[in-house]
Amino acid sequence: MSVTNKAEKVLDAVFIYGGILDAYEAVGTELIGENVVSDYVIPKMVYYVREFLPEVFSEISTDQDKLISELETWLNEFRGKIERAREIGTGRDFTMEEIWELRAAIFGYESVFIDILGETAIKNYVFKRIADIISAYLPDSFIYEGDTTLTTLDAKLDSFITTIQSKKFVEFAKYKIKDENVIITANRCAFSKIHDSEAYRNANVRFCPWGMIGSAILASHRGKETNIKSCLFTTKGSVSTIISK
Repeated sequence: MSVTNKAEKVLDAVFIYGGILDAYEAVGTELIGENVVSDYVIPKMVYYVREFLPEVFSEISTDQDKLISELETWLNEFRGKIERAREIGTGRDFTMEEIWELRAAIFGYESVFIDILGETAIKNYVFKRIADIISAYLPDSFIYEGDTTLTTLDAKLDSFITTIQSKKFVEFAKYKIKDENVIITANRCAFSKIHDSEAYRNANVRFCPWGMIGSAILASHRGKETNIKSCLFTTKGSVSTIISK
């Protein structure tokens, strides 16, 4: 793979995963307030990040204030790096390991928002808004209406599945449209090692980013609210069932 192609591959994941973080923060601000990340998210994220991203911290410590400060510094630096990638249009400064770290941060955000808002609010409101926000970050081929070859839902979902397989984000993926539902299956995901963590296994409610992206595609296409009805996880993948309302 050429340096340019590798950079483009990583940048795709940076933009989409970064969009998920942005969406969480936007919805959190709507429901909780401007300081949602610093006052609520980061302090609660320490528990999750210590397990699957211990390298964020300088040492094993029981000093909660120190852990919070180091996590906030790491997250701010990571977000700054994403913004610079957006500005210059290249992901050459990112590694696939860093993209996995971004995936882990998404799980931390998700877990904290579930803790704060509860499962009902997450399912009935948060993910509807997130699907709408993520739409702005999707590649044109997932949502584009101008090209007549990409006006059907099948074409857009096929583009999504083909993309994540061709870029080796997953080794296998498929979709199925059934009535008002869309089912996204992903297996042997490049970022799935988080599935083996204790924090992940103990989480009562979890949502796969690939399912969240599928939900955004469906929301954009139908112009209706969408929700993730269920998300079943394996050690290497997931099956997400998305519904329109």
